[in-house]
Amino acid sequence: MKLKNRLNQLIKDYYQNIYANFLGLPDFKQRINQRINEENDCSHYNSKKNVEIIEKLINYNFKNKKILVVGAGTGVELIRFHKIKADVYALEPDDKAFEILQIKARINNVPQKKIIKAVAENIPFKDRSFDFIYCYTVLEHVQDVKNSIREMIRVTKAGGYIFIACPDYRYPWEGHYKTYLPLFMPRWINKIILKLKGRQTDFFESLQMVNAKQLKNIFRENKLMAMQLIQPKTNNQLASFWQEKFEIEPNQFWLLKI
Repeated sequence: MKLKNRLNQLIKDYYQNIYANFLGLPDFKQRINQRINEENDCSHYNSKKNVEIIEKLINYNFKNKKILVVGAGTGVELIRFHKIKADVYALEPDDKAFEILQIKARINNVPQKKIIKAVAENIPFKDRSFDFIYCYTVLEHVQDVKNSIREMIRVTKAGGYIFIACPDYRYPWEGHYKTYLPLFMPRWINKIILKLKGRQTDFFESLQMVNAKQLKNIFRENKLMAMQLIQPKTNNQLASFWQEKFEIEPNQFWLLKI
């Protein structure tokens, strides 16, 4: 019980810093509470849907597969893959998130050696180590997008897969700040808008403004077979307009075959 209480407090502190201090989200308390039980199947943050889509799309069974979660955050994907009997490893550079991962690993009987403190640009594993790499909303936070992708390719076995999900920063919605922004315009304009909305901009300044065109070029350079998973139309009129008029998705989902 003490360990669980410690975990809950660490999660609250971690997301208080992000949601309230960095992003200034008005509903930060609700979002923090949702994070406490983020592994539950009904949670907004649960990764079950993504995993099931991949399984059906390529007729894939994650059981006993060696998987690396790149940018594991507070562990929702780590626990998901562990529950379905995958041989899962987690990579995370942030000190506070890493501590949360370690405690979740202890609670869920994941060996501590599988939680690794490292960055995506320098993955501390030998070539061809993993059957599957899972990278969800991480590329916008790395220092070097190209090198991060090359490292993921390097440690993936021949015939293995890499799943990448991240925003497309040509679409006018910033998902971290939960606000509309003209992200296709220069960064300084968006920073002014954020300041006018009373938000701080250090977090925004740190983001890599990745987009689908950029990733396609990186995939071509590395001679990869890449499948883009296209989202169905939503009831959001802006999203539908951007999809139909400019062929730009709010978020981009890629499945790469090595």
